[in-house]
Amino acid sequence: MAGRRSSRELATTNTRQQGIKVGLALGSGSARGWSHIGVLRALLERGIQPVVVTGSSSGSLVAAAYASDQLDALEVWVRSLSKLDVWRLLDPNFTGGGVMRGNRLMRAVGEQLQDQAIESLERKFGAVAVDLNSGKEVWIQKGSILSAVRASSGLPGLFTPIFHEIAG
Repeated sequence: MAGRRSSRELATTNTRQQGIKVGLALGSGSARGWSHIGVLRALLERGIQPVVVTGSSSGSLVAAAYASDQLDALEVWVRSLSKLDVWRLLDPNFTGGGVMRGNRLMRAVGEQLQDQAIESLERKFGAVAVDLNSGKEVWIQKGSILSAVRASSGLPGLFTPIFHEIAG
């Protein structure tokens, strides 16, 4: 039909015309975390650029990659991983805190993404974690993006939690 615009055109036009700002909260779970890459790609294809991204665990990794303009590098790396590669990234821990330490995985992530200070990013980013002493939610909005991602990824019993200094 002539004069009728697609939903893609409307979303792009509406976002630009009305100055709508979009923020995303990305969830945890490795498969879900990786699917967030596709969600971001779909939004970007439609001209929707989130101005703030947050996440927990793998969602915080995808959010950090997007906020630091490294989503392409993360996607290429994730798509290249075989099942054997994933198994090699696991570092068993039998001394407490979790079955896996997470050191190998974070080293591999650090080889793919350049660490940056959260406060230097052009897009706002935050990682969600939990203070295990108080049980309260913690928003990490300063310091190293990779350190924030690691702190957000701790899961007692499975993925060894770490101490993360939060500057007030």
